[in-house]
Amino acid sequence: MNPIKEKASAILQEHLLLEELEKIGTPHIIGSFRMDMMAWNDIDIDIENDGMCLEKLYPLTAYILESFHPTWYEAKEEKDGEGKTVWFHGFEAVIDGELWNFDLWFFDRETIEKAEAFCDGIASTATAEQKEAIVALKRELLARDLYSFEKFHSMDVYKAVLEQGIQSISDFLEQYEKE
Repeated sequence: MNPIKEKASAILQEHLLLEELEKIGTPHIIGSFRMDMMAWNDIDIDIENDGMCLEKLYPLTAYILESFHPTWYEAKEEKDGEGKTVWFHGFEAVIDGELWNFDLWFFDRETIEKAEAFCDGIASTATAEQKEAIVALKRELLARDLYSFEKFHSMDVYKAVLEQGIQSISDFLEQYEKE
């Protein structure tokens, strides 16, 4: 198991985050944790809950603030690309001297199934070499401050490695330069 994933698992267990989320809906760990390709301290959880509301938001906010003492916290309701109402809780917390990012999205079951299928598809088809390349590219992008919503993100890395066979940061940057 990826050492970052081991730490993430310990954090989830120690802070009982999944148990707290189960009070609201059904949590599904997705992203690089699910694929066992964690490159940095980031935990993505989708929560199956069509009935999210402010009455549920407030106790979750209190739990996060008390349990994690975040250095950054955001909670909001918004519309996704299909016009569906979704809720987001994002926060960063220093745990055992390391900064961790948590993204909690409240979606309907169909949206979560699509995310799980995407993650499972990559995890099951990527070779060990491709998985290593994905993690290495993500780490290089992070080190260069190029891994963010405004620059490069996971989808760029997956496409580069899995579809174009890119293995190095120099080849990646040459192929995917963004202004």
